Amino acid sequence: MKKAYDIDPQLRMLKPLRFTSYSDRRRRLVNGLMKVTMFLTTPRINITTKTYHIKGDQDGRVKVKLYTFKNQDQPAPCIFYLHGGGFQIEGTPIHLKLITNLMQGTGFKALYVHYRLTPEHPFPTAMEDCYQALCWLEANKQTLGITDIMVAGDSAGGNLATVMTLLSRDRKGPVITRQMMIYPVIDVRQQTRSVKDYDDTPVWNRHLNSDMWALYLKNGDHGMLPYASPILADLHDLPPAYLETAEYDCLRDEGIAYAERLRSFGISVETHHTKRSVHGYDGCFLSDLVKDLTQKRIAFLKGGTHAENQH
Repeated sequence: MKKAYDIDPQLRMLKPLRFTSYSDRRRRLVNGLMKVTMFLTTPRINITTKTYHIKGDQDGRVKVKLYTFKNQDQPAPCIFYLHGGGFQIEGTPIHLKLITNLMQGTGFKALYVHYRLTPEHPFPTAMEDCYQALCWLEANKQTLGITDIMVAGDSAGGNLATVMTLLSRDRKGPVITRQMMIYPVIDVRQQTRSVKDYDDTPVWNRHLNSDMWALYLKNGDHGMLPYASPILADLHDLPPAYLETAEYDCLRDEGIAYAERLRSFGISVETHHTKRSVHGYDGCFLSDLVKDLTQKRIAFLKGGTHAENQH
């Protein structure tokens, strides 16, 4: 029997998305659909797109898209955005909408990374693809008109975003000025209360989460587990962070714990633990929740701060 959750009516479009497994067939169908819709989706009329193909992990090729405003002559910060999808699903037009909303509010540029996915490309391919893209962006900052680099991502992309800060610190790589995580994947151990409680929640739940980790680490962690599960990492000397969680989400408690652990290392963290919400609420752009959070994200990226809050 399915459990009942008191979900915000403005997020009701997500309620039917209640399944507990991704078959190979479903994954292929979803990824095929996402590739087509992303290809057909164009950003806002005043934003231009330029596509690059760069070297990824183990001589693979990775596509990245740079979004800039038309006639944007002055250098600007860049949002390095990593999409969610359990390390196995392509980005969606929702991600493009999220990115362009942040651009409109900040005046920044954005780089979107089409990193390679599991099960064909398990850990650490996605991580290394993203890091190669980050280093490419750093190496081409002057040509591309980039000043600062900020990383951001949702769900699995939130994991990759914060892992970029770890890799950049440990490899003495690009300087990242801020990190933003939206309901991120953080903890391979999967022992929190929210993981145990939420086994049938819409969009994401314990079963999908367990399958995700099995696919992501199917070839092992290569001695780099803290880069797959960042809550296990040493978190010193990282940039200021912004983190959101959803109430009815198996990832909720690990996100809360990660924010607390960052603070224990002296890292500034702005958190918003949303109520009556589920994983993927970003797709409900017209909801009061997402409108409010979009403004908070913009303020954080621009250097503003908000007190810790619960919605």
